[in-house]
Amino acid sequence: MIKLVASDIDGTLITEGTHEFPKELSEIIDRLKAHGIMFVAASGRQYKSMYRLFQEKSEDVIFVSGNGSYIRCRNYDINEHRMPKEILEKLVKEIREMGEQGYRFVAETKNAAYVETADQEFLDLLINGYHYEITPIKDVLKECDDILKISMYHKTKIQEAADKMIPEWGNCLQVLRSGTNWVDFMKEGVDKGSAIASIQQVMGISKEETMVFGDNSNDVGMFAQAKYSFAVENAADSVKEQAEYIADSPEKKGVLRLLEELLERLDSGMEN
Repeated sequence: MIKLVASDIDGTLITEGTHEFPKELSEIIDRLKAHGIMFVAASGRQYKSMYRLFQEKSEDVIFVSGNGSYIRCRNYDINEHRMPKEILEKLVKEIREMGEQGYRFVAETKNAAYVETADQEFLDLLINGYHYEITPIKDVLKECDDILKISMYHKTKIQEAADKMIPEWGNCLQVLRSGTNWVDFMKEGVDKGSAIASIQQVMGISKEETMVFGDNSNDVGMFAQAKYSFAVENAADSVKEQAEYIADSPEKKGVLRLLEELLERLDSGMEN
């Protein structure tokens, strides 16, 4: 019997980089709760961006933000994982050197997101696309503490950076492709899968009682924590190969339809 449902947001539940809460999801979360099933929103996004998206249902959702670097539920901090300072300094300096090639980055703490750039197109994406709260500063290494995640962005060439930096930094940080245009860096061992595992442990929920949905390499860790793992059809083939099942794309409301089918079976008295 399913007791926990976890879903990625961008590219899985909603179209990448948008901020429209699916109208059906509010009722679905209520119905899941009525059957004793918890809903986990798991994303690379900043917590505040996730909270705004789910605000009307925030009391009924566990938030896994920053790819597992920060977990929060009902205004209670469950866990946070800060990046080691020495490694962080070297990483930020390298990304800065790539700025002339169009690479940008965001440094996230549990309460804020910081940028060093005045690139208006990038800022518009963060503020109007992802609904981030952004604080522009001159030097993230000097002006902000307790960084949980660095997100590196390029409009068209993020795969080139991923090919270079995943092997370079993967021995001391968790480095993952996240969404279409991002590479995320977190403390070693931190990802959505470890976050789901910690929730399962606290709540006494098994992998056999867990259903997850995702679309990118930063979701693969979740797949390993669930018997019922779904990659959406717009996911890369390498991601689909890691999932047990395939769901329709967010444009076709694949996750929502599958959850409605689950609830219909439960409402009729059938095992889920």
